[in-house]
Amino acid sequence: MTSNTPSSRLLSLDVFRGLTIIAMIVVNSPNTYGELSHAHWVGINFADLVFPFFILIVGVAISLGFKNIDSSSPQLPDILKKVWRRALTLIGLGLVVNLFYTHFEQIRLLGVLQRIGIVYLVCCYLAIYCTTKTVVKVGVAILLLYWLFILLVPAPGLPNGHLVRGENIINWFDQFVPGMLWRGTWDPEGLLSTFPAVVTGIMGMLIGHIIVKGKGNLPITVMNLFVFGFVTFSLGCIWSLGFPFIKQAWTSSFVLATGGIGAMILASMMWYTDVKGFRSGTKVATIFGANAITAYVLHVIIEKFLDWQVAGISIHNSYIGLMSSMGVSDFFSATVWVILFLCVCFIPVYVLYRKQIFIKI
Repeated sequence: MTSNTPSSRLLSLDVFRGLTIIAMIVVNSPNTYGELSHAHWVGINFADLVFPFFILIVGVAISLGFKNIDSSSPQLPDILKKVWRRALTLIGLGLVVNLFYTHFEQIRLLGVLQRIGIVYLVCCYLAIYCTTKTVVKVGVAILLLYWLFILLVPAPGLPNGHLVRGENIINWFDQFVPGMLWRGTWDPEGLLSTFPAVVTGIMGMLIGHIIVKGKGNLPITVMNLFVFGFVTFSLGCIWSLGFPFIKQAWTSSFVLATGGIGAMILASMMWYTDVKGFRSGTKVATIFGANAITAYVLHVIIEKFLDWQVAGISIHNSYIGLMSSMGVSDFFSATVWVILFLCVCFIPVYVLYRKQIFIKI
């Protein structure tokens, strides 16, 4: 039996988080294929939805967790300490994860978990010190200023508004970041694009606000979420006509479109699990979602283990050689590998779940 109070734990949030982690593991697996890969530059593939969805769910969690907390709360100093500890832990974990991809002398300061940590920190402060109306204004201002900055400010040697991969004002700023850059001369988790990523977190906070204001009427909440998602997705599509979808630059249109898609998917999950009470097909996602950050870190370690070469041979390249000798298609080979990789990643999080061990940051 499901509860209709927004304070009760909504299964849909856990399922959404878990499916996002599953999708992240799939698209990050070594044999990703076609639409499972990121768009080269302009456009949105399936893989391009995963990171913004993760940030969305962070924003939702902040909105729900801070609904009774403001700047006058007596426990505020302790709360801020926890916020900073969590943010710095995420950033630190991101640096550790990067070491699996690079050598220590080529440390990459930027990354997925680092961006999540920064967004989490900023959104927590917004949740504590700002009203919802002010948060909306901040989000709109960031998206508009980001667009105008790219439109009007040229990078050295380039015209203003130039938005070619690796040749734009966003990527130009990345050269000032110490250490390794993921694309050599620029980074998809760069400095400037972190600002609109904060707005993805803000959109998650607004989704959380809609859930809290639902006042126990989940069917109405589902409808409000779907309308919010459809409107923001439509605005993103319109904006993309002049400011295209670019995940690696986290363009303003990309923020609105992916946030809108995420809201509509969450609304659908909420209807399925929390309104109708269905549970079929949710168990695996719930298990992954219970230890989401742990699953993310473990999948990187497992991936590197499978690629670890001994005498020039690794489990991964041995698999590729076997599939090639059998004459199977690249698509079939990639699909089987992704399924096997996901199953291997599931084992440790399943063990943690069975033992009721939930590693929180």
